[in-house]
Amino acid sequence: MAEGTVPVGGVAEQTGGVTDARDGELLDPALLERLGVEPGRVTLVQFSTAFCAPCRALRRVSAEVVALLPDVRHVEVDAESHLDEVRALSIWRTPTLLIVDSDGRVTRRATGVPTKPHLIAALADLLPA
Repeated sequence: MAEGTVPVGGVAEQTGGVTDARDGELLDPALLERLGVEPGRVTLVQFSTAFCAPCRALRRVSAEVVALLPDVRHVEVDAESHLDEVRALSIWRTPTLLIVDSDGRVTRRATGVPTKPHLIAALADLLPA
């Protein structure tokens, strides 16, 4: 197993990096609405828990990225209060960050805390020129 990966449910999952989403399927609009995702916007959806120190670090990184990229929105979701959504989206740990494009597809996923440059690079293809 590569360094920086952790086995999760039999699947190696990247920690702290941004990886392509497995399927990029279009999510149910009702699910997106429950998470606070606005249609037509690129959104960073962060799943967090109350006593998670890395969650606070990811909140800070995401806020810095959103300040630089006004077309991007950040939404933080309490994983413990949204268990149906956590299961539907295969969230196995916190923090997990989903990058949802303007059409409502999860294009990328990160567990742990990606760096600001990695997050900006992951968003580059989704934003207007």
